[in-house]
Amino acid sequence: MSLNRGGMRQSDAVIMRSRGRGPWESETIYAWFLHEELLRTLFNGTSRGRLERLARRTWGLGRGDHLAYARELERWLARYAVQPLEFALATGQCHVGQLVWLQREFAWSDVAAERQARRTGAAEVRSSFRTSLSVGDGRSMLVHGTFNPSRLTSSTSNIELKGVRHQFMLGHVAAVGEDEVELRPLAIATRLLQPPDGRGAEWTPHPRWQRVDVSEVEQFANVKFEVMPEALDAMRTLAEAEVKQALAALIGEPTIPKDWGGEQHDLWTTRLRLEGRGHSAAFVLKGPAGGSMWRPMTIAMLGKNGDQLQRMASSPAEVLVLQHCHEIRPEVVSMLESLASDMRNPRRYMVIDGYHSYALMRAAGVIN
Repeated sequence: MSLNRGGMRQSDAVIMRSRGRGPWESETIYAWFLHEELLRTLFNGTSRGRLERLARRTWGLGRGDHLAYARELERWLARYAVQPLEFALATGQCHVGQLVWLQREFAWSDVAAERQARRTGAAEVRSSFRTSLSVGDGRSMLVHGTFNPSRLTSSTSNIELKGVRHQFMLGHVAAVGEDEVELRPLAIATRLLQPPDGRGAEWTPHPRWQRVDVSEVEQFANVKFEVMPEALDAMRTLAEAEVKQALAALIGEPTIPKDWGGEQHDLWTTRLRLEGRGHSAAFVLKGPAGGSMWRPMTIAMLGKNGDQLQRMASSPAEVLVLQHCHEIRPEVVSMLESLASDMRNPRRYMVIDGYHSYALMRAAGVIN
């Protein structure tokens, strides 16, 4: 039997297209679990109207018509702001009832067995998930929750939600404590992220188009990016203003703004060249600040609870760039990726750590 990506028989997909539903796959969301009643509370009258019109055309729309709900969820996510859970936690804004999203490796219970138990009358059986999230200076949060396995969308859900698998989750915060968060899922899915230049969407996490390696920047083509043992020591005494001037010179950006509190970014350019054309880019730069910031970057070093990243993400830049004079911790990169993965405006991002910075400063003649 031939199955497509959503677990539907190809013959069934043809029948659904002939009835006007379109193919099973949605454009950016492959849903394995949908709580349709809760999703309807998110949707506005236009979305609910589309669902009702579809119901009239296709002899009734009830639970199980997952394509229609996945399509409306895509439209909703492309229009409305939803905070990543890690950002809500890091900024202290996480509260019960809040709608959040996260994309991580989850440990799943045996959803296939639990689904079968539901079918045989065990109405109280629920499936569960758990993962951990780094949200600050070494602080780890347990994220967990349960869901009704009878709301799984296809037989493929038994495979996709099994063992340890990476998935996208949209959910309400059911409880939040000092070191754990309970979520109530509205949707669990594999997500594709569409690049802004219109190329084909790619599976998340980490679609190839999204993270820009420093060596891909055309103005940096002649820079030798090697991990030099002296790199971080050399960056210890180099002021942020010197780094800004050097980066602007390498890129060919003539405007170097003065620093002031609350700015969206430290440097802005429309001249960052990638794949043969100029891109707009916003930079957040972190120098040693007399030595106090010469250490691995944490979220706490990016303004109050990381709000410098959020301010940069509120800019219209095509590429979000984070530079630091030392190493950059994984949770910082993860937060930057999450902000760049907002489905309203998915973008590229680039990370320039102390080793990259040293190579660039040598190329600019700032360091011998």
